[in-house]
Amino acid sequence: MSHAHTLDVTAADTRGRGRGYWADAVLRLRHSPSGMVGLVVVALLALLGIFGPFLAPWDYRAQDLQGIMGNNAQALPPLSPGHLFGTDPLGRDLFSRTLDGAQVSMTVALIAQVVVLFIGVPIGAIAGWRGGRTETALMRFTDVIYAFPDLFFVILITSAIVYTPLFRLMNGLFMVFLAIGLVSWVTMARLVRAQVLSIKHREYVEAARALGVPDRQIVLRHVLPNAIGPIIVAVSVGIPAAILAESTLSFLGLGVQTPRASWGSLIEVGIRNAQNAPWLIVPPMVALAIALAGFTLLGDGLRDAFDPKTSRRR
Repeated sequence: MSHAHTLDVTAADTRGRGRGYWADAVLRLRHSPSGMVGLVVVALLALLGIFGPFLAPWDYRAQDLQGIMGNNAQALPPLSPGHLFGTDPLGRDLFSRTLDGAQVSMTVALIAQVVVLFIGVPIGAIAGWRGGRTETALMRFTDVIYAFPDLFFVILITSAIVYTPLFRLMNGLFMVFLAIGLVSWVTMARLVRAQVLSIKHREYVEAARALGVPDRQIVLRHVLPNAIGPIIVAVSVGIPAAILAESTLSFLGLGVQTPRASWGSLIEVGIRNAQNAPWLIVPPMVALAIALAGFTLLGDGLRDAFDPKTSRRR
């Protein structure tokens, strides 16, 4: 090996060792084709969720009564004047309602994950740090919640309050993300507990204890920041599950209430009118499939990026 080549290898090794944990994770994500495809899809969905109402040619509630009356009171087909995807049987623009569904689904999924973080992280951290009877009690409670099928539990919660003012709050949005968050935190709690158990006996944690740092500060400043990678991965994997749960609830009539649009409710309208207007089901189904695939690919990419075994191999 030449002297110049040796210098190049040494320089590359030095640069690799000089990078931090986050820089290594970002670099691995950039070299993950599936992760980057997922990131692009998620970014586009986020932009549509934020700016969709401004891009929509119609308000999601607006009815083109003149158009459907001119079509024998039937839904307008795709590429009709002023309606790229056509309209539903009430004359509402399907493209605008699909964009509104993106905003609804993204909002529900993200806020549901915030609820998951606020419940799952503290329970997992306390159980892993305290141990003993506290850990046993918290994890047995987690096991009880985990024993229920998630979707069944969400349907049970929403059905119990379907006729109350709480269910109608924010056109059903509030109850949907609250119900999904209340049943989805168990995986996060188990993950955080496992991470805390693996971190709390490391040297820097023992040093902080020896210096008399309070337990709360140790957990918040030393333990949880070192568990943030797996938590981010869990959130990214939980988002498509929340989107699917929201769509299922809306499909069953227990989710977002009319006149707001949801991909699940749009799919239900499409199935109900499949004989006369089969095109109605295509846009929401394609949008839902793209969203689920994008978040799944991003979750896989993040899992590889934050995998310490991958870090050691590179």
